[in-house]
Parts: sequence; C-alpha cells; structure tokens
Amino acid sequence: MFVLLSALTYAIYIVGVNQSALKQTPTLTISFYVMCIATVLFFCKLGMGQNLQLPSHWYMWGNILALSVLTTTVSFVCTTLAIQYIGSTPTAILGVLEPVTAIFFGITVFGETLSIRDICGLTLIIVAVTLVVAGDNISTILVRFRKMFPKLPHKKK
Repeated sequence: MFVLLSALTYAIYIVGVNQSALKQTPTLTISFYVMCIATVLFFCKLGMGQNLQLPSHWYMWGNILALSVLTTTVSFVCTTLAIQYIGSTPTAILGVLEPVTAIFFGITVFGETLSIRDICGLTLIIVAVTLVVAGDNISTILVRFRKMFPKLPHKKK
C-alpha cells in the first residue's frame, strides 16, 4: 500500500511541478516546502507509536547526514530542476533508467556480480522505456510486424 501511495504522490509531484504556477517558482523554494511536508509526515508517523532508534556512535551521525544530503536533497533538487527545464515525461523516463545506472556502477566500481535477476530487471526496464519513448509509433511497428506473419488459410472439412 505504501509503495502505491508513494508512486502516486511522486507522479502527482512530477506533473504538478510542470504546471505553469510552479514552473516559475524557484527550485529551492519548491524543494524546501516538499521537505517540510516530508518532515511533518515523519513526525506524524513517530506520533503513531513508531520507535526511533538513535545512532549509538558519533560517526553514524555523519553517515546519516551524508545519506540525507547526498541521496535525498541533491537528488530531489536535481529532479525538480529537470522537471522545470525539460518537462515531466523526459524526467520520468530518465528517472526510470536510474536502476540501470546503479547496476552499471555496482559492477564496474564496486565489483558486484551480474545475476540473472539483474539481467531480467534491466531487460524489463529497457523494454518499458523503449515502449514509452516509441509512443504512438509503436502501433505502426506492431502492424508491420503482424504483416510479416500472414494468416494461414483454414482447411475446410
């Protein structure tokens, strides 16, 4: 349920930022308000009985800070900039390709192994992005493909 809700709110955000009123709003302003809303939701969840376990060592605070700044804030600001400059659809398409980049760097930089599961996932992502980018042209391509295999004549009994 949380994944569906997250995907829905992300889709609404991508389309909403591309609207005329928010398109003229500075990126840092939009990011600030979205982060404020996320903070309020975080504390609401804590108020519902969720336990918060604080780091036991001082260096873990640095890890948390780096994780929050690099992977959340910078990524979010860049996504907002991309939406404002190139639009919702190209930004969403590039965002879908993020796992491909992650697997590439995981293999080349961190020495991870490529599994069958990774290959299947990459294939699904690339096929989905190709279908989205092809858009209206996909129907003409499918019709051409279908014409390569004409119907066989039926035998009459």
